[in-house]
Amino acid sequence: MALTRTNAFIIQSKRFRETSLFIIYYTLNFGKINAIAKGVIGTKKPPLFHLFPSYVELFLYRKESALSLVSSSDLLDPFPKLHQDLKKLSYSLYILELLKETIKENEKNSSLFWLLLKTFKLLEEAEEPNLIELVLVAFQLKFLKVLGYGPFLNNCVSCQEKIEKNLPSLRLSAKAGGVLCRRCSRDAGESLSIGYPLVALMNYLLDLKFSLLPRLKVPVNLRKELIKYVNYFRTYHLPVSQKSLELLKSIEENA
Repeated sequence: MALTRTNAFIIQSKRFRETSLFIIYYTLNFGKINAIAKGVIGTKKPPLFHLFPSYVELFLYRKESALSLVSSSDLLDPFPKLHQDLKKLSYSLYILELLKETIKENEKNSSLFWLLLKTFKLLEEAEEPNLIELVLVAFQLKFLKVLGYGPFLNNCVSCQEKIEKNLPSLRLSAKAGGVLCRRCSRDAGESLSIGYPLVALMNYLLDLKFSLLPRLKVPVNLRKELIKYVNYFRTYHLPVSQKSLELLKSIEENA
């Protein structure tokens, strides 16, 4: 079993037996993997970085059908500002929850890996609360798209009619995977009425480079609607717990 190297994000780490750690990584070369770092607690071995979220260069003995064995890891970026800001940390942990609960093991996806890196870096640099929220919304949209869930917004997902400004009575259907025109939405079941400006904004965010996101100014009312619709779509396709966001909400309500 040869020693291999890959860059990775630490999704979760916890103590395993007396001196070892069980760590979940999302790696560039192998996707999500589970690994054991033996003898790193209370021993004279070099310390292993295991806080999350963090970005590391990982050296391990790779096992596809069992736990991989960590040899060592070098810290590339600890994202210190994420750990110093409760809202940023909560959003970051929520992203890690999504990865842990929805991504299968051993499925490489370099597009998702680089999306994660851009998201964490932009989230760390963001200062305005509005931008911090927008980063999370944009990540969720792009995350859904990378996984193949949509939303598909250029055409009606049923009849393929082009979605244009003058089309009335548009609806967003999570079940159908995107926007429906008035005719096709009659038998759509559960769906949300959606205006063209919001469809256009979601489409714009899907294609927008993350580096340009700070330049985007979204009115408060449209941003609130955007969050509502993205949460609806994400909850349908990725129905995972939101413990990190629920904790943040509880703290803010009792502050």
